[in-house]
Amino acid sequence: MDELGGYRELAPPARMIGNAVFIGMLFLTTLLERLQLQLRATESAKWWASNGRDAVNAFAVASMALGLKVIGFTGPMAFLVASTLVLLMSALQPSAQRAQSMVLSMALALVLGLPVLVAPKWVHVFFRRMLEVLFP
Repeated sequence: MDELGGYRELAPPARMIGNAVFIGMLFLTTLLERLQLQLRATESAKWWASNGRDAVNAFAVASMALGLKVIGFTGPMAFLVASTLVLLMSALQPSAQRAQSMVLSMALALVLGLPVLVAPKWVHVFFRRMLEVLFP
């Protein structure tokens, strides 16, 4: 299981910078998920919209993984946590096109990212244990 990467604790100044970068990536992912919802609306009329959604989601996962790497996650573990966060953000995204939906989306992103910000070691242990249960 060591080849799956892990988490290394950062010094407090580096951790603060890493947290700021991660929050920025959460908000970037929120914007990308909102774009993905707009593409879904045009998907039936434009043949490229479905592929565009896939590209937006891939970029969202990559940016989230980068944010996790800055915090201290390494290897495929960063990709696994990033994929899970993006999947949850996409599934729980408010679909209404109201003015408040962007605020709700950003609040949702912060709530989903809070465990990573507050207890990243616990998040790492949780995902590692889930992998051990799923793939003994």
